[in-house]
Amino acid sequence: MDDGSISARVKTVLLNDTQVNATKINVSTTNGVVVMSGSVPSKDQEQRAIQLARQVNGVRDVRSELQVGTPPTTPQL
Repeated sequence: MDDGSISARVKTVLLNDTQVNATKINVSTTNGVVVMSGSVPSKDQEQRAIQLARQVNGVRDVRSELQVGTPPTTPQL
C-alpha cells in the first residue's frame, strides 16, 4: 500500500473514533512510518491516536509529534 493511502486510512480511522478529537491532527507517511502532528487535548487522546494508527494495514511504525493540552495563546500587542 502506498504512503498516501496509509495516511488517508489513518486519518479516517482517527476521525471516526469517538474518543479522539482528530480535527487538529495532521498525518503524514513515509515508507510506512506514520508521523502525527498537531494537537490533542489530553495524553489519553494521544495514546489512543497512536494505538489506532498502529492498527491500520501497512503501518510499520508510528511517531507522535502531537502537542498535548491547549497551546498557549500569543498575547495581542
